[in-house]
Amino acid sequence: MKEKKSWSYIFRFASFICFLTVFALLFLLRLFATESFMSWYNRYTDTLSDFEIWLETYGATPMAVVIIFLNYALKAVLPWFPVSCICVASAVLFKWYDALVINLIGISILFILKFLWGKHHGGGNAEKILNRYGAAQRLVDEGKHGSAIVLFFSRLLPSIPVNAVSCLYGTTDMPLWRFVIISDLGIMYKLITYIIIGRNVFDPASASFVVPFIPLIFLSGIICLSISGAIGDRKNKKVNDYTNIKKG
Repeated sequence: MKEKKSWSYIFRFASFICFLTVFALLFLLRLFATESFMSWYNRYTDTLSDFEIWLETYGATPMAVVIIFLNYALKAVLPWFPVSCICVASAVLFKWYDALVINLIGISILFILKFLWGKHHGGGNAEKILNRYGAAQRLVDEGKHGSAIVLFFSRLLPSIPVNAVSCLYGTTDMPLWRFVIISDLGIMYKLITYIIIGRNVFDPASASFVVPFIPLIFLSGIICLSISGAIGDRKNKKVNDYTNIKKG
């Protein structure tokens, strides 16, 4: 019970950090709009623009595409770069529409590899954790067919591990093609957001760079707060059940 209480506090603290970060970003947007900051910042914009043009000219090669796909494949077996980092890096090199197609193919490769891993080796820690929450397990399973709605929102929302969800759905009877299509549709919002960030990485004081972070971090805070509440509710239910048993 003490361990569950600690986890509840950890998730609550994480949500507080997320909300604090959102307020900090909003403050930065206000700061970036001041004349004094812009006069300082404009000294460096030409250098950043030149570097961006150089990367687009010499970095956007077929070999770069292969390296991006390789990074996605390696992420299936190693604690590799986060998907967000791969997306942002690719958006620095390629036009947004090319980066979107490249990352959609790359993330699909990752989905397929982890789904097949889950099918042959089980859902790993995600399955063990989920088994402790009967209602959540039934929501995902839907009679072992796999819930399309839960899959879609798990891809849409940040802070939910991509690989863990793929392995977990590998243990269900959901067809691979259906799993990949729903996963791609769900994660599209995050991919586009990361690509917008990457396209504006050489203009970090712009609203185009800062604003996409805000909904992602805010949603992460909501998720952490929800998990903290779920852990607290489960603990209270156990305490109430124990009290009722003693009274009975």
